[in-house]
Amino acid sequence: MRMTRPLATLLFVTLSLAAHGKPRDAGTWVSLQLAPALIGELTSHPRFKGEQIRLVVFSDDQPAALSNEFELSLRDRLSAAVFDAPGIRLAAQQEPGEYLDCTRDDADYYIGMQLTLLDNNKAQINLRTLDLSDYSWVTGLDFTWKGDLSSGQMQLLETPEADPFFRGQRSTPYAESQADMLAAQLARDLACKSMRQTAGEFVVLVADHGNDLLPGMTAMVGSNLTSFTGLRLTDDPRLANAELRGESHDVGGGLQQYWSTLAPIHPNSALPTLNSSAYIQLSTTPGNYFDIPRSDRSLVGSATLVELAATGRCASPGRGCVGMQVRAERDAVVFFLNHQKNHGLVRLSRHQCSQRSGAQVARANESLQMPLPVNALSPEVVTEVQDWSRVPEGDTFYALAVGNSEAAHVLSRHLQKLPLRCTPAVRFGLRCLCPSACATCASRSPHLQGCIPIFASTSISMTGAST
Repeated sequence: MRMTRPLATLLFVTLSLAAHGKPRDAGTWVSLQLAPALIGELTSHPRFKGEQIRLVVFSDDQPAALSNEFELSLRDRLSAAVFDAPGIRLAAQQEPGEYLDCTRDDADYYIGMQLTLLDNNKAQINLRTLDLSDYSWVTGLDFTWKGDLSSGQMQLLETPEADPFFRGQRSTPYAESQADMLAAQLARDLACKSMRQTAGEFVVLVADHGNDLLPGMTAMVGSNLTSFTGLRLTDDPRLANAELRGESHDVGGGLQQYWSTLAPIHPNSALPTLNSSAYIQLSTTPGNYFDIPRSDRSLVGSATLVELAATGRCASPGRGCVGMQVRAERDAVVFFLNHQKNHGLVRLSRHQCSQRSGAQVARANESLQMPLPVNALSPEVVTEVQDWSRVPEGDTFYALAVGNSEAAHVLSRHLQKLPLRCTPAVRFGLRCLCPSACATCASRSPHLQGCIPIFASTSISMTGAST
């Protein structure tokens, strides 16, 4: 019994200090002080009874769609503590496949943290409450922490991250790989708007007008709509009274504003026209895939033509050939392409046509040679290429160097769709360079392999020679 008393006393004192002392760490402050205090205010104050709360990060006294990993981690920690508290309605995202609740992500109040950096890695965090009914600050519900940030926390503070609550806004667009999430959001928004109207039931026909820069998006939105009540999809134009259309607008730099429109077919219909839009960032700018910066020569130092002896590397047995020699400034994966004057884009390989071509690895300060499918070439007629011409004046040869292995794998998958040229004879290749024209090109060119989005980035250098 004598041994238990000091232990009990020590344990009591330790907990008492943790509960009443000022935590030096911001995360500890959120968990041990801020969360219990906020829960107490929200559950006891009559102002918040029945109201829906959204926890955000503030920047310049405004909800921040684009924040940083550190502040969002604190917000998520606070959300996890508040989420299960009885008597608090916390706005949450609608997950795909869940029962449609059009009020689930609405908010009456924004409660958010705003971090201010002070001197010597010190910071101050203020928690404030914004009443959305009149966009005014709620007095008496303020919490403040001031303390030091560790080097790891400072690094997280400098790492940008989008708030998922605001995904689809201009500052936080969907990524190209999140097209399914974009379709789900557009469908939910249209479904909620259709449920608020009282003119009748939508019977929807999914339309494809061929001008959608995101192929299949409208069909994806339509597939999501099938799970919602209040509208019905049909494949029969005779039964439809509305049409679902999709259209994207190029904002610049690969950023697209995508619109889904649900419009009545008959001009005298009482049904309203419903619209929903969100932003998506494409990996390249449509119609401008080949615009590679001239100044980016950090991977490929030079490209010259050399004569190769009669070896197995040349296309014609027993004869010499001309090769393209590339010197790498640092380790890179190199792809060789040939844009033929009248027959489109093809890829080159040092292997036979019957074999699968592979990328070439160039080591730093070493040269890499690629035999060209020509029997002879006079150096006097060779000029350097500064831009990728969509209508070349002659045969043009390119070396694309990639210093990132992940980017090299992506580019390789695209280039494998190109026809392989490994003899002096021309080879029908890709002539459709714009996604919006692919359907037209494909109908006129049976040899077309598809649209190849060859992207440009700071990790890709382009040099070449033209005859």
